[in-house]
Amino acid sequence: MVRALLAVLVLALGVGFAHDARAQTKKWNQQDAAKVAGELESAISGLRLKVRASPNVDNPQLRRPMFEILDLLRQIEFNTTSLHAQLQKGAGMEETLPTYNRLQQLRREAEVKAQRVDVSAITRPSLDKARELLAQLEPYYPEQPQIQDLR
Repeated sequence: MVRALLAVLVLALGVGFAHDARAQTKKWNQQDAAKVAGELESAISGLRLKVRASPNVDNPQLRRPMFEILDLLRQIEFNTTSLHAQLQKGAGMEETLPTYNRLQQLRREAEVKAQRVDVSAITRPSLDKARELLAQLEPYYPEQPQIQDLR
């Protein structure tokens, strides 16, 4: 009986530690992370204006999803600026992890919503650049869950 309980406890702890084992795949580099976060901030800046200029905003059937996407972009912009500022002030991975996680969560939510709305060629380069820069930050942080394509 004691052995069975001990085995269950070890298994439970092992599962808990396995989650932590998914830590960053690249050794933390404050300067690199701050540099990439600054580039990400620049890439995100002005994206809402480009999306707002899209003809989809005037389409009555797409107005609500477009405004939801615009709000998500506002939150992404805020969190990107916050992440960059924290990293510039010397905050490390543990300190910036909540902001990074929120940023990734917002990105996933925006990607899901954007599947229902056509993204114009005007915004595509900025979105691709932002995705590329966020991918450069990913090795410094724990793994994020994957989204499912709804198409």
